[in-house]
Amino acid sequence: MTVRFSPITFLATYCLGYSLELIYDAPLFRYYPLHNLLTWGPDHVSGHGPAIVWYGILANALFVSTLTAFVLSDRWLDRVFRNFVLVFPILAMGLSIGLMWKFFV
Repeated sequence: MTVRFSPITFLATYCLGYSLELIYDAPLFRYYPLHNLLTWGPDHVSGHGPAIVWYGILANALFVSTLTAFVLSDRWLDRVFRNFVLVFPILAMGLSIGLMWKFFV
């Protein structure tokens, strides 16, 4: 049995996972640079200043999408999503811009 990695499945699940984590604010970890504190999970720690969550969001999306790309067969997903590969990143970027728009206005 050979282990296969599906790049199309990775792309689709990474974009979906990243978007869902931005919506639900559920990173794998949070880093508080003022106190050099790393906390696991989506819980906030009060009194430690602002947290850096972007690395936790990237790590969680990477973990989920890598696992999914190895588990799911790429044969049927490749046929379904082959012509729509660019749709996933464009939708994820649009959603990210929409969610972060309030920070730039």
